Amino acid sequence: MTVEQPMQLYINGPSHCVAKPHNTAPPRPTEAQSQIDHWLNTGKRFFPRETIRAIHDQLRVPLSKGDKILVKALDGAVIAFEVRTGHTREIGRQPETIGKPFIRYISYESLRAGRGGGIERPHLVYCTMIIQHAATTGPPPNIPRRSINDIHHTLSTARHIWEESAVWAQIKTTFLSARAPTNITKIIGFACGTMSYPDEVPGSSYNSIFQHAFLVSIQHLLQDKSRSNEQIPCSVQDPAYADGDRAVLPAWGINVLDDPQGFLEINDDTLVFSSAPDIPVKQIVVDVARPAVIIWDRVEDGASGGTDPDSPRVRQVMARFYQALEFPIEEHFGDMVIYVRKWDIG
Repeated sequence: MTVEQPMQLYINGPSHCVAKPHNTAPPRPTEAQSQIDHWLNTGKRFFPRETIRAIHDQLRVPLSKGDKILVKALDGAVIAFEVRTGHTREIGRQPETIGKPFIRYISYESLRAGRGGGIERPHLVYCTMIIQHAATTGPPPNIPRRSINDIHHTLSTARHIWEESAVWAQIKTTFLSARAPTNITKIIGFACGTMSYPDEVPGSSYNSIFQHAFLVSIQHLLQDKSRSNEQIPCSVQDPAYADGDRAVLPAWGINVLDDPQGFLEINDDTLVFSSAPDIPVKQIVVDVARPAVIIWDRVEDGASGGTDPDSPRVRQVMARFYQALEFPIEEHFGDMVIYVRKWDIG
């Protein structure tokens, strides 16, 4: 089945520096790389919680075309990004509509290579979070979606299959062992994907459904282990969620958060789950907290490519503070690892 979709681009609106820490000329590329490396090696956080919160506070209020969103760069400069929501124009006889602003996270590797926009716009050379908009050309897409009842049924079936699997039995044994921490007070999942696409849509899969089934299972397992009458809250963050996902997940005890709320919810008593995200989740998480348990793609030396690269800081933090436990290879999850904070291991 072929699904016709409009063309979607991600664009930067006008931006400029409104406050500079120093009256200096923009650095040359080699100077910028040296400074970025220096900040990394001296422990400077590239994704400070307070900067994420400041952006979130601005995004959560009603915004109009022409408003400004202020973002603090690594060197202390304040960048003003113009909101372009609602702007329209004709592109090849097709209307282009600009949507709501969102955060584009720039990894250490991309920042160092100038892929965050610093080459074309020198004032962005040290900015790890920039404001973008989705620009859609053409009529709204008519994408088939599962019904809410179908999502419920499919998720229920997936959970039953998952909890009968040898993979879940092994993971459950790991969490019931003395090595697993007992102080987990919340679960946050990233990039679990939409469950709304039906089977006939090309490129859809059951990965998302099984990953949400895993979150439900681990929530109940940790709840039973804690012997508390209070439910361990579970939340997820993914811009791919459709209306059907948002309607179904709360009934399964999962709260849907908008970016960047998930990052702000993480603390040292959190279990974090992330599967093949298209943003640098690893780099953000190690800057905002030391979660009790992290389940995500294997951290490896030299794995500095892709959208969620293992930066030198990510590798250092995971080696210093976490012990790797096996997450069995499973088709819906890929090569993942359970990382348990070392000071929680008995």
